[in-house]
This record gives sequence, structure tokens and C-alpha cells, in this order.
Amino acid sequence: MKIMMAYFEKFVHVSGGIEHMLSKLANEFVSRGHQVDIVYCYGESGKCFYPLDDSIKLHNLMAIHPEKWKDPQLSQCISGKTKFIREIIRAFNPGKGRDYNEAAKGKLIAGEIRQVVDEIKPDVIISLRYETSNYLINSAKVTVPVITRSFLDPAVMLKNAPRGEITALQKSAVVHVLQKQDIAVMKKLCPGANVVWIPNPVPQYDEQADLKRNKKKYTIINVARLNKAQKRQHLIVQAFAKLAKNYPEWQVELWGGENDPRHGYGNELKNLINTENLSNQVYLRGETHEVLEKELNADIFCFPSAYEGFPNALAEAMSAGLPPIICKSCPSAGALVENDVNGIICDDSIEGIASALKILMDSKKLRIRLGNQAKEEMKQYRPRDVFDMWENTIKKCLEHG
Repeated sequence: MKIMMAYFEKFVHVSGGIEHMLSKLANEFVSRGHQVDIVYCYGESGKCFYPLDDSIKLHNLMAIHPEKWKDPQLSQCISGKTKFIREIIRAFNPGKGRDYNEAAKGKLIAGEIRQVVDEIKPDVIISLRYETSNYLINSAKVTVPVITRSFLDPAVMLKNAPRGEITALQKSAVVHVLQKQDIAVMKKLCPGANVVWIPNPVPQYDEQADLKRNKKKYTIINVARLNKAQKRQHLIVQAFAKLAKNYPEWQVELWGGENDPRHGYGNELKNLINTENLSNQVYLRGETHEVLEKELNADIFCFPSAYEGFPNALAEAMSAGLPPIICKSCPSAGALVENDVNGIICDDSIEGIASALKILMDSKKLRIRLGNQAKEEMKQYRPRDVFDMWENTIKKCLEHG
């Protein structure tokens, strides 16, 4: 089977959850005997942050006619006239303005999409974003069955979504969601869509964080890209600031890069750490390929995300036996964590997170109990079972396509 995986974003320049899952799926499909091609869209080519099988071919839409593009990012390549019209439409109707903008972006790459699809001749296309499906189905009008994969809560992602994305989901052969409760949400927002639930695979680690060991330094860890609106690492810093003086043996490590340093969140966190006099207890560590190693040496996983699709970093930390702290506002994290059973669910506030941290910091016994149960609960997401679900979904899609 020829599988084309489409993600019309940077891909090779980003180390986020979508990129990680794309790489995992692609490698697994190859291991099962399928041909896999990955198509992305960025003005620079490079090597993927995550390992890929040598047989997987990368196709960069912007490398087909490089002279055509004035900026590496597709969003910056639309004409001044188009931007002017978009702003006029947006002033009267923001939704229609966004739809016009997405249609303009899709028109720019429609020819390149058709060219690469003709070259690959895939049996099925797995689209990693709603926008990508919009460009594939509505702009390029591909006739190959498209499976659109969700990566976040559809209630969040489809709020005020362009009409083109809604119709693309309705025209997709399959619309994938990450949580069972998302099925009803997706069907309500996209009437007629063929919705299928498949969770993300969670690694089943042989190792487990040694929470019994007495240490000179205990560690609260977070693994996520630096993002203020979604990941909210500043809440960890602010919450820990309320406790730090009384817990000199504890430290915080924030692991993750910043997708766009121009947003300044990394500097904001550095300034916050300095302002709270936490430079000897709170550390911005940057990106790492050794996530498991960092988790096995940690004691608490703090995860204050406002929303997620399937929280991979949380699930992997739980599989490593770390007791997690999550916030009530994130239903996808709540689907994995049961309060006082395999983690702690707290209020979305500095005080709420500080209270949860203190509870776990004060009790090694509780950390051990919650960590053990967290690891046990993640067994239901064994990779083999999840990838079987994907393969069965593709086969059914082709049988009915």
C-alpha cells in the first residue's frame, strides 16, 4: 500500500507533538510493509528532528518551484492585494475573512499538490491538519481518499473555523479523533462526517522513575514546546515561586524549544525566573532527544496545558511512572488522569497548581502510589494495538472508497 502523509507546515524544523506522531506513524507503516511518502510545505529543506526510516521519501512543496516563493512560510506568500481584500472582508465578517485567506493559500500550492500526488500515486492520504485537508480537497481537488487526523480538541480547533475546513472534514473519507468524547463533538460540528476514534500510542517503558530513592535534589519536570496560550509553563514557575523558599531541595526543569522566538515567550519565562529569584531552582533546558532519561530522573510531572488533543508528553511521563499534575480545563488530559488515583487534578490557577505541587512534594508515599498507577493505566494504549486500529481504518477506507 502507498501511503502519503500530508502536513503542509515546516515539519523538518519543528519538534512538536504532531511532528513526533507523524514520524511514529510513518515508521510503523513502513515496518508493516507499506510505502510511505511525507509531504510538507516550507521554504527550507532539512533533516527531520525525529528519526525516520531511510525508505521514507520527503517532498517539500516549496522546493518544486523555489523561485516562486518570497518567504519560507506559506502564510507570508499571499499577495498584498489578497491581504488587502482579506482585511476588508475580515472587518465585516472575521470568519469569511479567514476562509478567504485559507482559500488564497490553498490556491498558491494547488498545482504543487497535484504534481506531487501524481508523482507518488498514493492509495490513501493521511492529512495531519484540518488546513491541510482543506488545501488537498477543496484547493487541489485530489480524488485520492483522505483521512483527516485530529491533533487537538475539535471544540477548540473548529471554533470559528473557515467554512473550507468544515467542508473538507465532511468530504474526508475518514475524520479521526483522539478521544472517545470527541466523536459526538466532531459529528455535531461537521454533520455527515465519518468519524473514527483512535488514541495515540504510548511507549511501554521497561524502566520506571525511582521515586523511592532519597536524593539531594528532587525534580518537577515539564516537557512541551514553550507556548504561553496552550502549554502555560509560566504557571509552573509562578506556582513554584510560592513554595521554593521552603523547599530548597526541589527544582523545576522545563524541557522544550520555542517554535517562533519572535513571540518572546522564552524571554518572558527567563525574566519571570529572574524576577522571582529562582535562577538556582528553575531551569529552561531547551530541546532534548533524551526525554525518557530526564523523566526517569524526575519526581513529579507538572502539565498545566489549557487544551490538548491526546497529551503525548503527559502519557509518556505516566508510562515512565511519574505522578502527574493537570488542570481541570483540559478534558483530554482528564481522560488520562483520575484525581488521587493516578495523578492530581487541580484548579486552573497559580494557587491551585501550588497546592497540588505541595501535596506531592510533601509525600513520597503518595508520589510512589500515583506513579505506579499512572504507569499501569498507560498499558491500555500499547503501540501495537493502536497501530492495528490505524491499519484497519485504512483498509476499511479503501474497501468503501
